[in-house]
Amino acid sequence: MKKIMYPLCLPLLIFLEATPPVSSGATRHYYIAAEDTTWDYAPSKADLIHSDMLPPDPRHAGTIWKKTRYVEYADTSFSTPKEQPPWLGLLGPIIRAEVGDTIIVDFLNRSAKPHGIHPHGLRYDKASEGALYAPFGTGARIVPGARFRYRWVADSESGPLPNGPSSVVWVYHSHVDEAVEANLGLMGAIIVTARGKAKPDGTPRGVGREFVTMFMIFDELQGRPEGFFYTINGYIFGNVPGLAMIKGERVRWHLLGMGDENDVHTAHWHGQTVRGGDRYTDVVELLPASMVSVDMNADNVGTWLFHCQVSEHMENGMMATFTIHERPRACPLRLSPDFWSTPGKFTVRVSNQPGKAISALRLRAEYLALTVNNIHGFPDEWTWATAIGGDEDKTFELDDYFRAKGLIDYFHNDGIIGWAVYPSRVDYADGTTWTPKDRGECFAVSWRDRGHPTLAFLPPLAPALEIPEDYKRPPRRLRQ
Repeated sequence: MKKIMYPLCLPLLIFLEATPPVSSGATRHYYIAAEDTTWDYAPSKADLIHSDMLPPDPRHAGTIWKKTRYVEYADTSFSTPKEQPPWLGLLGPIIRAEVGDTIIVDFLNRSAKPHGIHPHGLRYDKASEGALYAPFGTGARIVPGARFRYRWVADSESGPLPNGPSSVVWVYHSHVDEAVEANLGLMGAIIVTARGKAKPDGTPRGVGREFVTMFMIFDELQGRPEGFFYTINGYIFGNVPGLAMIKGERVRWHLLGMGDENDVHTAHWHGQTVRGGDRYTDVVELLPASMVSVDMNADNVGTWLFHCQVSEHMENGMMATFTIHERPRACPLRLSPDFWSTPGKFTVRVSNQPGKAISALRLRAEYLALTVNNIHGFPDEWTWATAIGGDEDKTFELDDYFRAKGLIDYFHNDGIIGWAVYPSRVDYADGTTWTPKDRGECFAVSWRDRGHPTLAFLPPLAPALEIPEDYKRPPRRLRQ
């Protein structure tokens, strides 16, 4: 019998890049690098929620660890980093789009290991998926020193539904070794606004302020309890800075969760409720890779707790505070402090506004520590019974005060980066008085580094810690 020889059929793997998706809107360009760095989970070295020391357990291993982060730059030279809101913490830059827009990300891997960027919620071809599995595209694994251009489209299914907020949040992260890279910190947020509802910069119209918060437990010691850090945006025990807003603002909170099976979180606000879907609530449930956007009507002035309601997570530091300030008024005067030009001497230039003459003035000063979240006020105030006419300037020197207090060297300490000064009482010649409605109203800051970014609000006041040497804090319950 004649044998018939059949050819051996082997699967043929053809790596084709799909046709890029088509968009109908604007093109938004980002320049993002992955960079190895260090991160401090508690830069104040304190528990700012309780004005206390960090608990001795589980922080034996220290709060500073090696990380890899996404950093945004101004252009393709990757030489000028862009300023980020301080509350973003460990997270990468916010990537924004309006439905119909194209997002171009020029990515540079400055890390020592291969990384990439994988977006949730957007439309992309295989080249721009940014995830390493077979078959993989060219943007799946970018080796150290290499670049890649990702192209993503915010289509109709990337944006919000009609009955929800006008913008929604998605997460992006590296997907070469996803679990390891998330623990390194390679994560960020994408915010997509409904078509026709975005400002030119991509932020949603009708929203006064936005915050992005990521709830995640970081594991620095492969499961040992002293290596767990229960964080919001990479911070523990109230160290998240800048969660501040003005009374009456509509505030949109974008909540994210990442991590493993232990990362079951319940984000809870004190003093306020938020609208999520068809109800009001003050607790939002988060699982790993959860993405939720809710709106708050900020109407309850004060500083309030924001934390994970899971008891173990809360006890181990997954807590922050947010502050609602009174709506600012017109200031009765303008302050120009200079605390750095001449060692041992402070000067404050006071410029009165036109109209009413001042008969006496009282000012208060607070120094800003390196974390900008840890501020200490002096118990004293400066009072001058000095007339300042309408539209007149006067400069006051304070060298004798600080020499008498023995603070000449102290206020130039390297740990202090700025001084905030604000009026606590203004007496007018006509017998009327101005006093602040809110701490720090009409404040001005004298920065050690004159190029320091300005502050919209003073951070919450954190008194100096005075802990007895023999103090023994009760142990906290730790993750086993």
